[in-house]
Amino acid sequence: MPCTTFNVTVPTELHKLYTSVEVVCAVISFVGNLLVLIAFTRYRRIRSVTNYYIISLAVADLLVALVGIPSALATSVGLPRHFRLCLLMNSILMLLCTGSILSLVAVTVDRFWAVVRPLTYAVDMTSRRALIVIACCWTTATLIGLLPAAGWNAGPPLEPRCFFMELMDFRYLVFIYFATIVAPSLFMAVVYVIIFKVVRRQVTLITLSATQSMFAAAVSFSVSVCQSVCSQLFTKLSITFRQTWYNVSFDC
Repeated sequence: MPCTTFNVTVPTELHKLYTSVEVVCAVISFVGNLLVLIAFTRYRRIRSVTNYYIISLAVADLLVALVGIPSALATSVGLPRHFRLCLLMNSILMLLCTGSILSLVAVTVDRFWAVVRPLTYAVDMTSRRALIVIACCWTTATLIGLLPAAGWNAGPPLEPRCFFMELMDFRYLVFIYFATIVAPSLFMAVVYVIIFKVVRRQVTLITLSATQSMFAAAVSFSVSVCQSVCSQLFTKLSITFRQTWYNVSFDC
């Protein structure tokens, strides 16, 4: 069941504003994520477990810039005309977008674990486990993204052309919307709210501890000052008493 049909002749004319925005996004994404990959390969000290997930996200976004956005521009004008090639191209586009979203979810889970269990994070989240999580993310993205190529599509159009909304089954798009956009967004929102609350509680405890330490230092200082004053006062009284006693004894 296609989402919609188009009564146009392909290739259609490119929409200038849409094309400009897509090209700018592709260039920025390509340059930015390429710099991330170069930095990760050149500087050993930033090759932490957390940055493994960042690299997974960077690879996904880099592939979206190189493959996904050109594919989106091609399908916006109804190309390619070959049904199987069109299906494969759109499936790869869905795969890359899903991989990017799942990489964001992996980053979120990693940050949650680091904040909630900071003392055991280094032991729990090893490089091997991070690679397993990344592999699971991309395996899931591949299974979801290639569903149209596996048969979940609206079938060949009446004319040899390639429009995304005409090719995709409406039920698949609903599934994609809730499985890769709504559910991950809600999950990440809840996790970051929890992270915010944990961090705020830790900051409050640190502030309270610092306040208590300052109060204890102030009390200790006051006690030491009192001891010093009392000691000096006792010394002076002792000297005065001795002098008085000496004078009284001398007078006697």
